[in-house]
Amino acid sequence: MKGWAVERAAEHLRALESTDFCLSAGGDIACRTLDPAATPWRIGIEDPFDTSTLVALVPVHTGAVATSGAAHRGDHLVDARTGRPPTGVASVTVIADSLTWADIDATAAYALGRDATRWLHGRPNSGYLVVWADGSTTSSAASNVADVQLPLP
Repeated sequence: MKGWAVERAAEHLRALESTDFCLSAGGDIACRTLDPAATPWRIGIEDPFDTSTLVALVPVHTGAVATSGAAHRGDHLVDARTGRPPTGVASVTVIADSLTWADIDATAAYALGRDATRWLHGRPNSGYLVVWADGSTTSSAASNVADVQLPLP
């Protein structure tokens, strides 16, 4: 998974003292800001219906953001229960401490389609933004990760 690969690359950046970073690979992002009073990284979440626009911003000091959906690669994920692409959901973004887990959770939740938020609600230490097939959104944040900013500031 891309999230795992980015997380491994970010380990090299974490080894550099006094270094802030924001590393992105295809929508999987790992960030670190050492000064908690500094301005956080602002991670834009693409609108899955128009990828030239944003649906939300996520401020992140230190953490990870991963998005799963069909906007860029088409129907490449399936619901294991049906063997078909998920229905009712356009994209799922997860914000967490670990990019590996954010990527896993975003992919699993997207594959669950209409059950995405029910499943994500039970996941520890993460926040999420789900964009539904009708364009509406549902979001939640955990105390240890940044809030999703809706609508865009």
